[in-house]
Amino acid sequence: MESAVSFIHRAKKWMSLLVLVLMTLVVALSIVELGIILYIELFDKADGVLFLEIDELFRLFGFFFIVLIGFELIETVEMYFKDDVIHAEVVLLVAVIAVSRKVILLDLEKYDPLAIVGLGVIILALGGCYFLIRASYRQKAEARRPGLADEAG
Repeated sequence: MESAVSFIHRAKKWMSLLVLVLMTLVVALSIVELGIILYIELFDKADGVLFLEIDELFRLFGFFFIVLIGFELIETVEMYFKDDVIHAEVVLLVAVIAVSRKVILLDLEKYDPLAIVGLGVIILALGGCYFLIRASYRQKAEARRPGLADEAG
């Protein structure tokens, strides 16, 4: 039984490493593609506009956010690979970035007001969860350093 558990643990580590390598490859290729798109959009002589138009900016910012989400996902898998634990703080940060991307790119005219209120509730819930998790990490860190609490009093 012990060898089966050990095998599964090693297999999970290898699969995590494979996912980490593949995600890094995808993010690296996304950065290259973002650079190409940015170059084409900035130096496109056909549209007659020196700078980017608003719809082009929104599209580019959306792409930037997707790359940031990729970075955060890589960090999540990397932390799992190192610590064998998925850190809720990083997962929530990925969710906050994803929802922020949605809000920034949101066309208010296309959505029902109730859907926008729902998105606001999601943002508040994610922010509250992130705050509580950060506070719990701070309390754990302070509990590990008992000498600092004694000196402050």
